[in-house]
Amino acid sequence: MTSADGRPIATSAALLTVARLSSALALFGVTVVAARLLTPGEVGSAAVGQVIGTFAALLASGGLNISTIYFLRRRPIDAAGMVGSFVALAIGSCAIAFALGLASAPIVFGPILGSTNWPLVASAGLLGASVIAYEFSGALLLAMDESRRFILLEVVRGWGSLVGAVILLALLGADIGLVLGLAIGFGSAAVTGLHRAASHASLRPRFDPHTAGRALSFGARGQVGNVLQFLGVRLDLLLVPALLNLEQAGIYYVAVRVSDLVGQAATASASFLFPYVAGQSAHRDTEMTERVTRGTLLVTIVAAIAVGAGALPLIEVAFGSAYAEGNPTLLVLLVAVVPLSIGRLIAADLKGRGRPGTVSLAAVVSVAVTVVLDLFLIPGMGIVGAAIASLVAYSLMTAALLYAYRVATGGFLTSLIPGLEDLRDLRTLVDHRLARRGSTDR
Repeated sequence: MTSADGRPIATSAALLTVARLSSALALFGVTVVAARLLTPGEVGSAAVGQVIGTFAALLASGGLNISTIYFLRRRPIDAAGMVGSFVALAIGSCAIAFALGLASAPIVFGPILGSTNWPLVASAGLLGASVIAYEFSGALLLAMDESRRFILLEVVRGWGSLVGAVILLALLGADIGLVLGLAIGFGSAAVTGLHRAASHASLRPRFDPHTAGRALSFGARGQVGNVLQFLGVRLDLLLVPALLNLEQAGIYYVAVRVSDLVGQAATASASFLFPYVAGQSAHRDTEMTERVTRGTLLVTIVAAIAVGAGALPLIEVAFGSAYAEGNPTLLVLLVAVVPLSIGRLIAADLKGRGRPGTVSLAAVVSVAVTVVLDLFLIPGMGIVGAAIASLVAYSLMTAALLYAYRVATGGFLTSLIPGLEDLRDLRTLVDHRLARRGSTDR
């Protein structure tokens, strides 16, 4: 997955960043279409459905993607025999995710939306199942060293979501069009990934109690962290409509989606860093984590400044004047993306070192701070208060992860800070990719 100088992983991470940006732009397009065809209140209710679907997927998966990568990378000689067991677990997880989506109706949809929207509930369940299938197919490809195919999944997910959402929003003109469109994107990517994985190993499901027990035991420890991290990042999309109204939730959702563009580099790099660290022989080696973190942080800061500079015209032109009041919120969220990005990378490193429980403990800090500050700030400051709460929560979570990383590896935290050399490396990488593209075009 990498050479001695780390170029292949850097190139793969750069390619995935481009793919994620492409996908993020497609999802940005989904949000633009939804904002133009739906009211802010309907966008807000669709956001609730999206959060419930994703949360159901996180609960139902039991850390399946973590276990798939970790065990197939650690024990490649037994990989062919373990895949079938992981497939059986994935099928069961998809069914549980759909059931959890339906079960959320009396707990979430009634209190937040005022009444149970059963079509939206069912759409959320379908989204949860498709998310699990997508993440499992991606985990298989990463474990099989199919990084380029994994990158393709991201493109299929984003643009499949755009096509699905445009068609369904035009036909249905309701919040479920957005949620179902996202489900189509995840499902299309899952089919693409599973088709490729089938060329490496049989995907015939088989239940192996021993493998299943080990996978669930290990994955659950890491998945607790994923669930809590998700709540720390997206719980505000439930608290805003509960404490304010759906219109403000729709405006806040748009600001969140725009800020997500900036976090794509960290998400991409973390996807490759986890399997790399899990497979390295020197368990306290930090060189790759340091290099990836410095480069990713540099890209994130530059992107945040660029998006922040164009925030005012971007929001109003793309989404309409009704969403312009979300500009101050967006600026705070862009600052919050920086500590969040560092946290994602360090969490990936710690999971790769077999310490998923540590990530879970740090995520507890984020959730607790998010809930307390949201309840305190949102009633008085509105959606800006929600953004401030996120900034504080991300920062504290990342501080806890950095402390754990320092203890686990003995690495110096100053080595994670980008410098001029990293700027030159980034420019060299970009120039290299542009030169290759130019030679290909000729």
